[in-house]
Amino acid sequence: MLPSRAPLLFSVALALAPACTGGGDGSTDSGEGLPEPGDFVAGLARAPIPAPLGIGTAGFGPFDAPDSVSPFADIYPATTRIHGFPEIKALALSRGEGYELVFVRLDAVGVFQQLRRAVVLELEERTGQDFDDILVIGATHTHSAPGRVIDGGGLFDLIADSFFPEYYDRLVDALADTVEAAIADRRAARLGTTIATCQGAHADRRCEDGLDYTNDDLPLVVVERDGQVDAVLMSYAVHGTVLGIDDLTLSQDVSGAIEQAVEDGFDHPVEALMLNAWAADMSPGDPEVPTQEGVADRPEGYDRMERVGTAMQQAVLEALDDLSWTDTPDLSARTVRVPIDREVIGYEGDVFPYEYGAVYCDGDADCDPSTTVDGLDHACLPFSEQYPAPRQTLFTAGRVGPLTLLTFPGEPGTLLAEQIMEQARAAWPESVGDILFVGYAQDYLGYSILEEDWWQGGYEASGALWGPRQGEYLAARAVEAVGAFLGEVELGDEPDPITPFTVPDYEPYEPEEAIGGGVVEAGPTAPLGPTDTVEVTVTGGDPWLGPPQATLATADGTPVTRPGGIPLSSDDYEFQVDLAVDPSYADSPGPTARTFRWTFRLPVQRTTAGWASLDSGSYVMYFTVPLSADQVVEVATEPFTVQNP
Repeated sequence: MLPSRAPLLFSVALALAPACTGGGDGSTDSGEGLPEPGDFVAGLARAPIPAPLGIGTAGFGPFDAPDSVSPFADIYPATTRIHGFPEIKALALSRGEGYELVFVRLDAVGVFQQLRRAVVLELEERTGQDFDDILVIGATHTHSAPGRVIDGGGLFDLIADSFFPEYYDRLVDALADTVEAAIADRRAARLGTTIATCQGAHADRRCEDGLDYTNDDLPLVVVERDGQVDAVLMSYAVHGTVLGIDDLTLSQDVSGAIEQAVEDGFDHPVEALMLNAWAADMSPGDPEVPTQEGVADRPEGYDRMERVGTAMQQAVLEALDDLSWTDTPDLSARTVRVPIDREVIGYEGDVFPYEYGAVYCDGDADCDPSTTVDGLDHACLPFSEQYPAPRQTLFTAGRVGPLTLLTFPGEPGTLLAEQIMEQARAAWPESVGDILFVGYAQDYLGYSILEEDWWQGGYEASGALWGPRQGEYLAARAVEAVGAFLGEVELGDEPDPITPFTVPDYEPYEPEEAIGGGVVEAGPTAPLGPTDTVEVTVTGGDPWLGPPQATLATADGTPVTRPGGIPLSSDDYEFQVDLAVDPSYADSPGPTARTFRWTFRLPVQRTTAGWASLDSGSYVMYFTVPLSADQVVEVATEPFTVQNP
């Protein structure tokens, strides 16, 4: 039996609450006195995350983790492989002051409000502009992205490894740099929007609720410049993890595979941005797509990522004819902050008796929806007074053309997200239609599901930082945020913006000396067939400097390109890059001189049709190799032959 509780669902009374100054057209108090909106411009930018291979990841929990060490990992095992290097992408939309939005997709397990606040303040210092209302940072939720960005201590170290101040500084700067680059790139554009669908790219993973249900909506925001598509922003519910902690891999994981597949659906360069939605109970799918026989072996999960990407590519390309276009889109947003703790949620008696929050609630869950887990709210690991769970969070609501924008701080379940959207539409049917719902955005409070579902137990229930009623409390606040943006709801006092993490003084990391760097040690000699892999080992520099980058060309120097004309490189999903260090960090913690061997693997032919396979011919692989902060060398293999009928 569920504990009794006061109603938390959004009520009709809220819809009738006194409006704040401003109309119901998306304007707010901050919009008074603004000039008329100008011409629509849009800009794009992307950059690698400034993390060294060897850093710990996030989200798995380092329990029974492999034994792998480096100077850049602490509690989590060190990564040793790259498959789709983690990235930052930005899309800046503007019609002038007061009519702007900036979307950033970040390869991370989640976005933490302290990190976002640091970026907002950094941008304000650089530009003089307050980005708090207009900056939306959404995580792809790959667990194979770098962790170490939470100065939370305690249980947060189990979630994302211990805080790494120098990397955190680098990440804040890189995020701000990418936003500035997107703003500098803005030029005349028009905006297309639609709600597409894609069924096979995800699947219901939560057995405890007794359902097998997905919401397959795929909102699209498409930017066209100079008469061609330049950017595709997607929001889709696909829990971003195919790879596991045992893979020791830095990767964009399935979201990056989706982006690359969508980009490869065009005959010119396009920037695709994948934002995760209500993916708490949605695993990546395993869709049926065209495949081919006679291929090289690859690590488990790589083909599945490509199949998901192919399914999403098909859905996006099919939806392009349905886009509604405008060169005068509505662009505006408002960010609101709300408290969250045991008291404001309204727990009574000994229900979820954790003053500072708790997580990893463990009980004997099963897949029978008629049963609940007795005492589940007393079987959690508590946060401590010194390292408490967050006591406030934030939402951003706004307008992107005809779409209503709404962010959610963490991982909402499908039914919870549907409840939020249904209640917002019911409250303001003239103003709220199709919704661009962005989960894993602006902040992270773990999993949020319906209360009756929480008591079923299971993995998703265990990850709510404020227990069984967190989901529905946040759902009500999310709908209020939409109402506040519309000028239909007057909020009470909001918490002040949170202070960014305090970065202590630190001794900057000094890259270790590379022995014999810049040499191709091993490359193909015999002709390679369709089941073979191009494998090349290059000696490079310390991972802190970044990995070497490989590109492929035919023997006459013609670059091998992806379908959009972009050169195929080792940042792409076609490649796998592994690092071996001699002496190893385990044998010689250092600092010391080492040989850094980077091995690049590129299959001649892959299982999923449509992804790059090599035609018969003669090739050369080129490498750009950083050896120190001010020395980069270029080396190449001898020509090698591929025979792929």
